[in-house]
Amino acid sequence: MGRSRPIKPERVALFGGTFDPVHLGHTEIARAARNSLQLDLVVFIPCRQSPHKDAPTVATQEQRLAMLALALAAESWATISDIELRLPQPSFSWLTAEALSQTYPDSNLYWLMGADQWDTIEQWERPSHLSELVEFIVHARDKEPADKNGFCAHHITGQHPASASEIRKQPHARPSEEW
Repeated sequence: MGRSRPIKPERVALFGGTFDPVHLGHTEIARAARNSLQLDLVVFIPCRQSPHKDAPTVATQEQRLAMLALALAAESWATISDIELRLPQPSFSWLTAEALSQTYPDSNLYWLMGADQWDTIEQWERPSHLSELVEFIVHARDKEPADKNGFCAHHITGQHPASASEIRKQPHARPSEEW
């Protein structure tokens, strides 16, 4: 994507999600994490089907990858990985982190997530193993999330009104530059 970046990035954030659709809130969260933790790269990782969501995605895998490519085209600090579309299902974060630790073997890896996901981290598949592979970055809209039983995180804050579920419900309710 975009301009050149370090050949061997030292600090890489993995940002998983359905991105159905990707919106300015996603890029603002990634930008805030990048600035707060001096990240070299943020890897956007669309999942095939989240194990934490019952509803399937509306957009196809190819459409979500294309939306991400358009949204991130000018961002030298961002890239896209289709790793979760190639891994066995369901999309477990620890499998993704293991696979991408091979892609970025000399990098410090971070897992970027929202406070809603952080609230459920203890119910994730093998969260302790994931925490051995990555450091967590948690975005909270309002207040700093509490550390979870045995899990610590870097906290970033910020506000953006965009919501993928609202965009799907009312795609023309706001001008597209607001999403």
